[in-house]
Amino acid sequence: MKNEVDAYLERPKRYENVDGTGEIFFGLMFLGFAVAECLEGLLTTGSPRWMHLVALNAAMIPAFGLGLWLRRFVKKHWTWRRTGYVAYRRGAGWWVALTASLLIAATASLVLGLVEHHAGANLSRIGEWAVYPAVYALWVLFAGREHLWKWLVLLVMVLGLAVFGLRVHGDFARVGWQLLLFFGLVWIGSGLGTLFSYIRHTQVPESEAQ
Repeated sequence: MKNEVDAYLERPKRYENVDGTGEIFFGLMFLGFAVAECLEGLLTTGSPRWMHLVALNAAMIPAFGLGLWLRRFVKKHWTWRRTGYVAYRRGAGWWVALTASLLIAATASLVLGLVEHHAGANLSRIGEWAVYPAVYALWVLFAGREHLWKWLVLLVMVLGLAVFGLRVHGDFARVGWQLLLFFGLVWIGSGLGTLFSYIRHTQVPESEAQ
């Protein structure tokens, strides 16, 4: 009986990201950062900092709003009809994944910055970009282990990063917005794949369908 109750309690946590909306949201954020970097590139040298802030907000606010709206739209029209849950509270796994991702990003930047400072190697930029596939790997571990094809998506991310790095000889700053665009599209593609798989394999209850 206890196991059955625990299973019911765990269901909202599992359904939080079962439809791929979390991945789509992150992908839109990456696209927003890519647009923001393009807008900042249009600013003249010596532009005041507030103009950079305006450029960032002009890209990120629409991306953030679209992500929230799209997440709500998908859950309302597809997810909630299949799960029977309308209100979700983010489970511990979601917060652990997010915290771990931030810690990895901060630690990688710190360690690689120290290596660059002491060894003169241009590694900090490489480390910053390598964090993004690592974050996706964490996401798969916490929210997408049932989809084995996501490990292929991770491989695409790593290979894509390697191709960009070879093309610019490790100077990722030259292709920053292109990398952000690449990661954004891959995250969105992964989210759409998750959504289509969920819709295909999860039927609407008969009472709801009627």
